[in-house]
Formats: sequence, structure tokens, C-alpha cells
Amino acid sequence: ELNDEEKGAKKVNEYITHYFGHGFLTLEAHKDPENDKAIKFEILRNGKKAYHLSEGECSLVAFCYFMAKLEDTTTNGSKPIIWIDDPISSLDNNHIFFVYSIIKSRIFDCGNFEQLFISTHNLDFLKYLKRLDPKEHSKDVSYFLIERNNDSSHIKAMPNYLSKYVTE
Repeated sequence: ELNDEEKGAKKVNEYITHYFGHGFLTLEAHKDPENDKAIKFEILRNGKKAYHLSEGECSLVAFCYFMAKLEDTTTNGSKPIIWIDDPISSLDNNHIFFVYSIIKSRIFDCGNFEQLFISTHNLDFLKYLKRLDPKEHSKDVSYFLIERNNDSSHIKAMPNYLSKYVTE
């Protein structure tokens, strides 16, 4: 019988393949030879241990792992508060839509959240996020900017030209 880590690795691989079309990157769970109760993950590229992953590949695997963790036994069935911090960082423009689609289909459309916070610095990704209709789940939506001034930051309402319209 598979343990949760092995199931989680399979779920990560399913996301990588289904949503991103990358059959060449896979995640495998292995028992730690030094500790029988611990599991180590190994990332493979074309079936061989991957070295020197790009920042985009690291982001992609980490995001898919996060998505898989939302469906594990400790989270599944609950309605957590979810904060996704810049999920498209280091990804190319081709992947922006795929990240949006996995958020929409696996989190938003299912309504399996109490609150959903998504931060980004990318205007293209923001355009996609504006397609999410919070009324489907009787939720409110707000858009904010975090503005840094020297050694402090302030949260401010996003200007109308960004929050109400699809282009700046």
C-alpha cells in the first residue's frame, strides 16, 4: 500500500503532466536510508536524477507540491485560508495561464477555501485572476498594493485603473 508521500509525489507528477505538459520532470518519494520513518524526494529529468534545476523548474515543482498538499489527508475536506505568494515567479509567459488554470480548477471552482489570497507582480497574471468570479461562492473580492517606502511597507487599495480594468 502506498504511503501519503508516494501518493503526493504521484499527484505532483499528475499536475506537472496534465496542467503544464512536462513529462520530462517527475518527483519520486524514497525512504531515507538513514531514517526508516523519513521520506526524501528526488526530482528526475527524463528518468535520471536532475541536477541544476532552473528557477522556473523549481517554482513549478514547488507549486505543484503545494497544490498536492492541499489535497492531503490533513487538509482535504477543510476550508483553509490559502495564501499563494507569486506562483508565477521565474516562470515564462507560457506557464502563466497554466498556473491560473490550476488555481481556478483545483481551488477556486471547488470552493475549498475560506479565504484566498494571491500575490503577484505580473500584470498578465493579474488579468487572469480578474476572471475569477467571487460571486460563484458568495465571496467578496478586494485588490491591494503593497508599497515599500524605505524600510517599511504599507498595504493600500489598488488604484481603479488596475482593479477595475484589464489593462493598465
